[in-house]
Amino acid sequence: MAKKRVLHTSDWHLGQTFHGFDRRFEHERFLAWLLQTITAHEIDALFISGDVFDTANPSTAAQRLWFEFLGQLLVLRRSCDVVAIAGNHDSGAGLEKTDALTKSLGHHVLGSVRDAAGEFDPQRLVIPLGARDGAAPWGYAAAIPFLRPDDLGSLSELQQENAFEVLTRKRHEAIFAALRDVSHEGHARFALAHGVVGGETHRSAESERDLRIGNVESMPVDMFPADLTYVALGHLHRPQRAGRRDSVQYAGSPLPLHVSEADYAHRVVVVTVQGSAVLSQENIRVPKVVAVVRVPEGKRAATPDEALLTLRALRDMSAVPAEERPYLEVRYRLESPRPAFPQEVADAIDGKGYRLTVVRAERETELARAQDFAAEDASLLSFTPEEVFREFYRRKYPTSVPSEALLQAFGALVDGVLTEQVPS
Repeated sequence: MAKKRVLHTSDWHLGQTFHGFDRRFEHERFLAWLLQTITAHEIDALFISGDVFDTANPSTAAQRLWFEFLGQLLVLRRSCDVVAIAGNHDSGAGLEKTDALTKSLGHHVLGSVRDAAGEFDPQRLVIPLGARDGAAPWGYAAAIPFLRPDDLGSLSELQQENAFEVLTRKRHEAIFAALRDVSHEGHARFALAHGVVGGETHRSAESERDLRIGNVESMPVDMFPADLTYVALGHLHRPQRAGRRDSVQYAGSPLPLHVSEADYAHRVVVVTVQGSAVLSQENIRVPKVVAVVRVPEGKRAATPDEALLTLRALRDMSAVPAEERPYLEVRYRLESPRPAFPQEVADAIDGKGYRLTVVRAERETELARAQDFAAEDASLLSFTPEEVFREFYRRKYPTSVPSEALLQAFGALVDGVLTEQVPS
């Protein structure tokens, strides 16, 4: 039986802006590198585990990147199957609008666990691999798009205790039963999913949305049966395994999506199989196109004067092409009011060729950080939607804090707005 190679990637977030700066150049470079890697490693299947786009309504430019990539892949390596699923940032319906086109290219893009009639259809989520031109499949992939509450059950079912885990497990069991129905022990069996799996995963709170349904957000790793050859996960941007199983992996994002992710070892994963056996699992680092400079480099924020000294000593990058100039974050300790500090930062780097993303004041307590909304000309880009909501609530009701139920409702509303699926 011939060896086959699968490349796992996720969380491209095409169309994302990095603190207001356009990233098309970085995405173009990544996709060009990915095409070269697929060709050089003779990849037989490409798995994209969600968040193809950064928003539910991607720009024309972002969609062009996606379709140009699929078209170029068809030319360079026609035999490579593509299996992509929707993540929480994607519009599942939007991804499937071009279903006829992507299928004509031999690719499989799954936006929802439900079919066109709105019914849960596990069979349509099981994708044969290597079945072009009438060939016998060498494997199958269970492609599970991001599960939203209305994908899991009725409103009354969602209100039951442990509803998320119980209903998600039920969906998974049906999908994996459909996978076993069409495959045998000699086939490689894969799964793609998007969400938080396992208990020890590491997240970047700044750029990964809370996926909480009810008061549970993490799927137990045993929702993915042990007989699966490999599980390709998306959502977490830091590369890592899940549930202490080496065969269950987050590929991570190919680019840092927030300054806090600057030091992540961005990668893709290449899995070589023969039949149902894994022969090797290789991490390939994604080349860094644009640097992210953090002042200071360590975890502890600098004093304003220390930060200014470091900024004035930065290397001059003005000769670098505009799209390759480094991003810059400045963190400083707010020991006393200094409202002109952001302008001092701008003056210190003027003409040096850096793209200033955030000037962040840090204090010891969460309350002090909340007060920064009214001081130091703080940028909303430094705060998550939940932090903005907490601050609004604090100002309106100074003697109380928002309940967990209220925070969960707000989180569902935010996710709904960003995906045009506002809960009624």
